[in-house]
Amino acid sequence: MQESRKNIIRPSQLVLIGDQLLVMLGLLSAVLANYRILSINEFPIHTIVYRLFFHLAFGVFAWVSFGIYKKVIRFFSSKDFLTLTFIIFLIHVFSITIGIFFSEKNQLKPEIFVISFFITTCYIIGTRLIISYLYFHYRRTKSVNQPKRLLIYGAGEMGVFLKKSINSLYQDEFSIIGFLDDDKNKIGRFIGGIRVYDASTELGTTIDKYNVTDVVIANNSILPARKAKFLEDILPYNLKLKELSSVQSLLDNGFKFERLASIEIGDLMNRKQIELYDAHVADSLKTKTILVTGAAGSIGSEIVRKLSEHDATLIICVDFSESALYDLEQELKRKHPLVQYRFILTDIRNEELMDRIFDQYRPNFVYHAAAYKHVPLMEAFPWEAVQTNVFGTQSIVKKSILYKAEKFVFISSDKAVNPTSVMGATKRLAEIIVQAAEGGNNNTSFVVTRFGNVLGSNGSVVPLFKKQIQAGGPVTVTHPEMIRYFMTIAEACQLVLEASVMADGGEVFVFDMGEPVKIVDLAKNMIRLAGFIPDQDIKINFIGQRPGEKLYEEVFAKDEKMKETHHEKIMISTENKVDQSDADIIIEKLKSLEGFYEPELYRDLIKMLLPEFQSVKGNVQIENYIAGNKINQYNLQN
Repeated sequence: MQESRKNIIRPSQLVLIGDQLLVMLGLLSAVLANYRILSINEFPIHTIVYRLFFHLAFGVFAWVSFGIYKKVIRFFSSKDFLTLTFIIFLIHVFSITIGIFFSEKNQLKPEIFVISFFITTCYIIGTRLIISYLYFHYRRTKSVNQPKRLLIYGAGEMGVFLKKSINSLYQDEFSIIGFLDDDKNKIGRFIGGIRVYDASTELGTTIDKYNVTDVVIANNSILPARKAKFLEDILPYNLKLKELSSVQSLLDNGFKFERLASIEIGDLMNRKQIELYDAHVADSLKTKTILVTGAAGSIGSEIVRKLSEHDATLIICVDFSESALYDLEQELKRKHPLVQYRFILTDIRNEELMDRIFDQYRPNFVYHAAAYKHVPLMEAFPWEAVQTNVFGTQSIVKKSILYKAEKFVFISSDKAVNPTSVMGATKRLAEIIVQAAEGGNNNTSFVVTRFGNVLGSNGSVVPLFKKQIQAGGPVTVTHPEMIRYFMTIAEACQLVLEASVMADGGEVFVFDMGEPVKIVDLAKNMIRLAGFIPDQDIKINFIGQRPGEKLYEEVFAKDEKMKETHHEKIMISTENKVDQSDADIIIEKLKSLEGFYEPELYRDLIKMLLPEFQSVKGNVQIENYIAGNKINQYNLQN
């Protein structure tokens, strides 16, 4: 059995034998061309056999030395073909050179070897191309599943790399239809044998004509606005979308198609990214001591990252989430080793410790981002929303005044406008407390920033959808008509920093966030951007409106007046001034509920304090989690 295995000729040995036959045939063809076509002479049989022996010996030696016969023919690259041509050239150079040492009767004309070089090159390279073609054609015809039809957006270096990698490793799975590009100099031309189509005018016709199934973006120089437009144009076709972010990222561990990145939902904003000029912001924050509450949260951490670039003297990061604060500390110390930080693990409701923090550090600017913001949870535990969102804000406001902070910036929400949830209502009550503080006799300026849903923030719908998509679905949407305004974390952070510098005091700053987005459309787009097809690969289930949820959000109340600013995307609401007595009543009434744990009791009192509050019950039953503890014993007339 072992002897029979030893007698089996390996494919590489067959390649070696076949190539040497072609080397020999190439020289014989050149001799034939010379003696029967270029000049009519008789064959010098003895000389031809003699020189052919040495020519073949050089061929075997060169093939073995370079190991070219061991390379798999179907994976030959342009570099391999150049190496092969160079080896053939060396063989013929040696064959011409060795003729110097032969007698005259064993000489062959040098032009015979020149002709042999070109003929042999055509034979050997040509056979490899034919073998590769026949192999791919055979595999494709034998394949049970039809290959996916792929378009590559980007006909530059990254696109060509992607094409070669797919053709080498995924030839059975993908058929590359062509490139898409915006460069007029490339459109209509052929690169690597496939055509370049106009990404703007030929996108739809190309997809329909060739029944395209997949698209990969391989263009790292594309502008964000152009990328958003391209995605907007292509999403209705229900194609699977991927992105090649860089060649190096794939070269490091070898190319794997499944390792291509999914496209982020932030790339699909229904408007251009809002950019603010922040040089004056940086100048205003230099040498300042800055306190950020909720510093480890989505918005708070981004504020801290941006502040780290603005030469603040000291940044105090307060949060009660242990792991999140630790992660932030490690990140910032690595990226900004020269910036002075203090990372303090505490709850803003800890009056004594917060007082010590203000007393010790005397912050110039206070960014108050700490809050409970999960709508259904706050419907079930409204006393927690009141304690943190209202009392916590009042505590930080009082300390900012007492220790003479220059600016206090409150991070609010569009859910505070005509609220339907406890979370939104407590945010609105906190806004009133902040605005009332502006009217007092103090040196601190108070400002409110209000924006919609932040893409990717903790507890928002985007991370939830991502997890559901990664798990294979279904993706759960509460209502088919629910719409929301969206902005990126970077945009939200810009608004906060811009407001802290330009505010005089008492304003509510709001972004023009474009048109609102249907949540079901967001879910479908996220499924497509993850490389799947909605309701085919991943299902979307409607689960009903949750307690406290609006179908739509507003950024301004009807009675609010809007004022333009230096930036067309920033608006200011100039509300009626709030008296401190109004804030005092809010605090007094809510404090009288301490020790009571009935959700409906809190909603009734909030309704008294905020007539615009319209509670939404949703389709989930809210239970009394601490039954029997002062429930139904409070008289709302107190």
